[in-house]
Amino acid sequence: MAVTIGCRWGSATMVLAICAAALSGAAQLAPMAAAQPETSTSTGDYTDIAQGDDDSFYTPPAGYENTAPGTVLRSRPVVVKALELFPVRAQSWQLLYRTTDSDGSPYASVTTVMIPQGPARPRPLLSYNMAYDSIQRACMPSYSLVNSNPLDILDTAKQSGWALPPMEFALTAAGLAQGWAVSVPDAAGIDNHFLTPRVMGYTVLDGIRAAEHFTPLGLPGTATRTAMWGYSGGGITTDWAAELQPEYAPELDLAGAVLGAPVNDFEGALRAVNGRLLGGLAPIGVAALAKDSPELAATIDHYLTPEGRAVIAAAGRECAPETVLKNLFRRSDQLMIAPMDQVLADPTLAAALRARARGFATPTAPLYVVNGLNDEVSPIAAVDNLVDGFCAGGASVTYTRDALPDLVSDHTIIALTAAGPAFAWLDRVLSGHTPPAGCTTTTVASTLVDPSGRSALPGFAAALVQTMLGIALGAGS
Repeated sequence: MAVTIGCRWGSATMVLAICAAALSGAAQLAPMAAAQPETSTSTGDYTDIAQGDDDSFYTPPAGYENTAPGTVLRSRPVVVKALELFPVRAQSWQLLYRTTDSDGSPYASVTTVMIPQGPARPRPLLSYNMAYDSIQRACMPSYSLVNSNPLDILDTAKQSGWALPPMEFALTAAGLAQGWAVSVPDAAGIDNHFLTPRVMGYTVLDGIRAAEHFTPLGLPGTATRTAMWGYSGGGITTDWAAELQPEYAPELDLAGAVLGAPVNDFEGALRAVNGRLLGGLAPIGVAALAKDSPELAATIDHYLTPEGRAVIAAAGRECAPETVLKNLFRRSDQLMIAPMDQVLADPTLAAALRARARGFATPTAPLYVVNGLNDEVSPIAAVDNLVDGFCAGGASVTYTRDALPDLVSDHTIIALTAAGPAFAWLDRVLSGHTPPAGCTTTTVASTLVDPSGRSALPGFAAALVQTMLGIALGAGS
């Protein structure tokens, strides 16, 4: 459910130093944001319009409902900006494509696709599923990777659309540097259905289909060797896609999927994050629930204080980093009129949370799953159960449990340290290596000590530096 507050690149020492500085800065900013809390007694609507909603590219053409899932409805060339500032020297497009909504009805989404400069040719495809965790278009990858700029935070008129630079781009840049094609889908789709059951899985799978069918990429159609990767909110997305793929998109050559901190127990997550550094993630999730149906919105509103309504409304308008920074160490009892146990026992809310759990199907593609033993956002017990269910169903799972001591935010730190081992695993499966059948579970002192992970970290830094210097990524690969 989270987008990390700090960076995700560089040497191990640099990574932790930068994150510590970022977290320190966040702690200093939080009192400023909380000094004059907004209050509201309005009900129901927690999703005010923000930036990006006037772009007609996102409007599906008439009759799109009659096309097959994965059909490219519209395309445009774009210039992707790393860290929202540096133009990426790669060939990039955005594709509007037909996908499927939670109830099975036609829906649409956008993916940003990239290949290295040079002739288009067959190559592996990575679907990198970002943890943008928002119900606003301005926060979606297709918007923030192209339109945003760090200086926007100085413009108070754009404050509702503010987002920290998408540090996850360092990981997609590393994929381009390997010579892969990369697809970065808007997992919530054009109407921003973040956390709605099944939607994020459908959008990812159809984003892969759209990329495979888009001639300028030069991919060999369904013969394209493909992998998926996501952490936290992106891990949720990737989990949905991996479980839905055997039935929904069986033609895809899915070589593997990385599920990082996939948050399989939302009730447990709401309890675990309560009062912690990333306590602001809870309002984001609640705002997403409230958007799903009038019944859910009314039930949630019933339990909120005036301050709670203001916080949830703001979370519906903002990008995740802004909400997290404004709500560091947020406790639920500051927002609700009843104890958390009573609220979570409400039948409507309990059913909604259960509907968002996964484990309903066994993925047929090999999986690499990583989670912290002390993760305050993705409780380990639920991920253990998820993996056990996959293994019982015959899945191939490499499961790494990170035993990092309970620090200020294990969820954030392990997002950084686990990126290297995850990338190394993806490199193997996209190179044609098939992981051994069956399941292995390993508990490590830290994913930072994984030799393959340490060897991958310099590549992340190199790809990002090359981008900032205007050097083409993966040219000749």
